[in-house]
Amino acid sequence: MGFLKALLEVFQITAPIFIVIAVGFLIRKIKLINDEGVGLLNRLAYNIGLPALIFLNITDYRLSEIFNIGIIKVIYSAYGMYFIILFLLSFFIKRSRRTRGAFIVGSFRCNMAFVGLPIVWMAYGSLALARGSLVIAFIVPVNIISTVLIFKFFNRREERLNTKKLLRSFITDPMIISAILGIIFSYFGLGLPGFIHDSLDIISGMAVAVALLSIGASFRFDHLKDDLKAVSYISFNKLVLLPAIVFLFAAFIYKIDTFDRNVMVILFATPLAVAAYIMAKELRSNYSLMASVLIFTTIISALTISSWLLVFKFL
Repeated sequence: MGFLKALLEVFQITAPIFIVIAVGFLIRKIKLINDEGVGLLNRLAYNIGLPALIFLNITDYRLSEIFNIGIIKVIYSAYGMYFIILFLLSFFIKRSRRTRGAFIVGSFRCNMAFVGLPIVWMAYGSLALARGSLVIAFIVPVNIISTVLIFKFFNRREERLNTKKLLRSFITDPMIISAILGIIFSYFGLGLPGFIHDSLDIISGMAVAVALLSIGASFRFDHLKDDLKAVSYISFNKLVLLPAIVFLFAAFIYKIDTFDRNVMVILFATPLAVAAYIMAKELRSNYSLMASVLIFTTIISALTISSWLLVFKFL
């Protein structure tokens, strides 16, 4: 495949995603939507649209077609190594404890659902979306628990850890519930009545657009100028180092097939999750830094994700 042809194909995959994000920013800029509306978009996408999309795409396949134990091994091995690297790096950061906590969380929380799923869907089809949904099912509990523990650890003056609330937060997480239900239906080959399937299909049809619009509408560029050096450092870890580690584990250690390797790397190459910023604000971490990372990684990921997709055209 020629380089220019490959570049054009990658552009056709990523450009629509980031154009819709830009439209989200525009509708907020011209005040078609306010802060309350942005929150509504986020809740609508996370609690209704994306869970419906995940459930339907998992149930479209038998579990044996989409489950790969190699993917699970890559997820936890790469994450384990990356966490060790992040904690070691955090000791060299001469900043407040809250900023160090934000540095770690900002470096590992991935926007797999809002950005990753649309991209792998457009790049590799519905099978990639189904397998990506399984990745999210296995990674969301780790993300929720790790985020809370890290923020609490680096902000010891705050209230004690509420384990019941933490447990409830991921047991009731819509993404996890939809993925588990999808796995059950897929494993037993259960079908949905036509009218229910069609209803969920309509709901899931809005998921991608609403999710991407909500990201753009969340942008606040006034935060970005506060600490550009720290933001750049975190963004490098998030968009280059993490997916590179996932690639190494997938390609050379566990040697999973190319299709699954590509899907996993793209999911882990996504920008910071909006939920991480919200949790930073709730848990009194350096949420201003997290807001800057959210904006910067989303913008730069248009180039880095495109670069990964381009590389995969030749590997």
